[in-house]
Amino acid sequence: MRGVMGFLLTLFIGVPVFANHTSPGEGTVALPAGTVRGMILDSTTRGAIEYATIGIYRVKDSSLVNGLVTGVDGTFVFKDIPAGEYYIDANFIGYVPRRISTVVIGSQRKALDLGNVLLHPDVTRIQEVTVVAQSQRVEYKIDKKVVNIAQDLSASGGSLVNALENTPSIEVDVEGNVSLRGSGNFQLLIDGKPSIIGGSEGLQQIPASAVQSMEIITSPSAKYDPDGAAGIINVIMKKQKNNGVGGIANVSVGTRDKYSADLLLNFRRSKLNYFIGGEFADQRNFNKGENERRTYLNDTTTTILTESDGVFRRRSYNLKSGIDYALTDKSSLSLSGVVGAREFSRDFSGNSQWFTQPAKRDSFYTTQNVSGDNDFFYNLNLDFLKKYDEDGHQLMASVYYESAREDEEEEDIIRSTDLRYIPTGNEPNRTRSKTETPENILRAELDYSKPLGSGKLEAGLQSRWDADKAKYVYEDFVLPINEWLQNDSVSNSLEYLDAIQSAYLIYSAHLGKFEYQAGLRAEYNKRTLDQITIDESFTYEKLHFFPSFYLTRKISDAHQVQFNYSRRIQRPRERDLNPFKEFRGIDNVFFGNPALKPEFTNAFELNYQYTHKGGFVSLETYYRGTSDKITRLSGYDTIAGRPVFTSTTMNANKDNSLGIELMTNWELNRWWQLNVTGNFFRYQLNGQVEGEEVKSVTTSWRTNFSSSFKLKWDTRFQISGFYNGPSNTLQGKREGFFVANVALRKEMLKKQLTVSLNARDIFSTGVFTNISEGSNFYTYNKGRRESPVVMLNLTFRINNYRQAANRQQDENDSDEGGMDDMM
Repeated sequence: MRGVMGFLLTLFIGVPVFANHTSPGEGTVALPAGTVRGMILDSTTRGAIEYATIGIYRVKDSSLVNGLVTGVDGTFVFKDIPAGEYYIDANFIGYVPRRISTVVIGSQRKALDLGNVLLHPDVTRIQEVTVVAQSQRVEYKIDKKVVNIAQDLSASGGSLVNALENTPSIEVDVEGNVSLRGSGNFQLLIDGKPSIIGGSEGLQQIPASAVQSMEIITSPSAKYDPDGAAGIINVIMKKQKNNGVGGIANVSVGTRDKYSADLLLNFRRSKLNYFIGGEFADQRNFNKGENERRTYLNDTTTTILTESDGVFRRRSYNLKSGIDYALTDKSSLSLSGVVGAREFSRDFSGNSQWFTQPAKRDSFYTTQNVSGDNDFFYNLNLDFLKKYDEDGHQLMASVYYESAREDEEEEDIIRSTDLRYIPTGNEPNRTRSKTETPENILRAELDYSKPLGSGKLEAGLQSRWDADKAKYVYEDFVLPINEWLQNDSVSNSLEYLDAIQSAYLIYSAHLGKFEYQAGLRAEYNKRTLDQITIDESFTYEKLHFFPSFYLTRKISDAHQVQFNYSRRIQRPRERDLNPFKEFRGIDNVFFGNPALKPEFTNAFELNYQYTHKGGFVSLETYYRGTSDKITRLSGYDTIAGRPVFTSTTMNANKDNSLGIELMTNWELNRWWQLNVTGNFFRYQLNGQVEGEEVKSVTTSWRTNFSSSFKLKWDTRFQISGFYNGPSNTLQGKREGFFVANVALRKEMLKKQLTVSLNARDIFSTGVFTNISEGSNFYTYNKGRRESPVVMLNLTFRINNYRQAANRQQDENDSDEGGMDDMM
């Protein structure tokens, strides 16, 4: 650890400085210092532009005096500017650069407020044809990567998981499981709020067409919840910002029964904004699998070979609505809600051969697994915002409530057959299970920020309550009486409550040519699991601290270096804690560990970014060390009268990963845009298996690319792909695989209608293979998903946003701009 920190700090301090400096003889006379402030807005929507680059330069030699980026509300403040004449340049990707000339600071003018500085979208008109600058698919910002979903043509008509397949820092396996820099422990947020269905399954339920963008935050500050050892994926849903009535509708259809649709309508006038919308999806995904399982007992090896074929089906719908009202010029109130249902079903059948070595028995049978997961939910969100006269001084309050009921059912049928898998006539062996889980989430937040001295102070309070009940019923079908009877050795009930009270404090400021942010979050966590069936309670109660630190050095307008540190936590779920056995399929059993503790991660990053007119290049190095790592262990046992493969969780000693990620976004010319990412990392996991110390080390890599071409007649073509390299686990390994996609998009009816056609996994190479083994077992799994998948997507814009924006820009261009509304 000391070696890693020494390397990072040496590299950071040793970065050469290329910025312009004041000559030795200059500035020796003390002159009055002044302040220049303003706010960067979009000229068409009057919305704030976050992360716009602002530089202030001396007129006499064009030397850079200071540079910064705008905050979330578009504001910027230059402090301690010596007396003199300056000009200011404002830039942001997708907008026309803006220069403000003749900014004078003197003894009579120490404080200058530029008011609203408007940036125009990069729009070029050639006679009657309108050409709009294409935004980058991935934008690299100071504390996150922003993925613009609309620029990913291959994801149209699919879920968010399809969009994430070709995204920096993200890996997706053949079953749709998402990991962030090699870890599946990330926190999923939707518009900054927690999703009651988290992780990969939550992303599978959201149609890509309803999403504006995704934020990938690998080193969150103390302001964010510390959950998710790998970081945060924040999904930003589409919203309409123009005045008047507008909306957007999407309809998609794909091969082998894949359908989705969504609609968003918005009314915005003066102080009032109202929206209503809905989403629907019904998609089937067909998979094939091969499986080999071996168990060892004394001198006998038992082997089961299985070939399976089946379908995953995901159906969902929801209705959403909300209202925003400006109480005053500086305060607003927002109320929104969503109600909906989700269904996930699985219907798989398989042919299995069971035999022993030395040869004693040899039998054949078929298996069928039918399961369903139905979830009804609703949520309500109330937000209040109060802004004060001083820029950056504001108070935000929020209350969020979500309720859901999840019902799971699973039935397994085993039939004896001959060697051609024709049933022999014996009655099948049948089992089934049911799980009922009502869940409620309540959170209240208070966030306050205020400029303080030369910096900014942020503070907040939060209260989180996550309560649910679970009832698991396992039944056997008894042939003599033809009835289902409950198996009390496995059936059980529990109640779970996780209560978290937290507070945070963050201070950020400039220190010479450095910009820093230091924060600390304190969190009191009390977790209780009551296992009703055995009348036993398990409690975890701790006070935790989560520091964060950012240090940024802006070398010049184009070059920047940043060092980040944050501490994260991954909490076990109630199922990870429940000691009762839960059947998952015919011969798979999972049981929890009530002694399981949270895992804690210290994450370090050292990043370099170079921005240019056509895009950017970023180089990120990262180190992540985790203690009490929550790890899945496999085994073999006899439960409910039959041999099964078991899995449970434990706290391994520790793990660590060290990696480097290179990403480049290039607009090579007006018709060709290229995005390439490469991630190389080393991962080490230390733990105990069956009482013995085990160390697993793997070196792996991942690369993904996306190349977009602008053709004639408002048409775009895109080809994309990714490769996930092989890696090791604590008990085995995973092989690598490659996927390629193509897409075509055509704008019609003056860009009011968009038609997209895409094909995913065109070479059918999306194959997932892993191996796991222990002293008494060996498993080999190979899964092949349906491919290629072809989707047709239609998008219709009501009161076309772009046309309205262009008309408004024409009107703005004819206005007389003053200091308070600079054009």
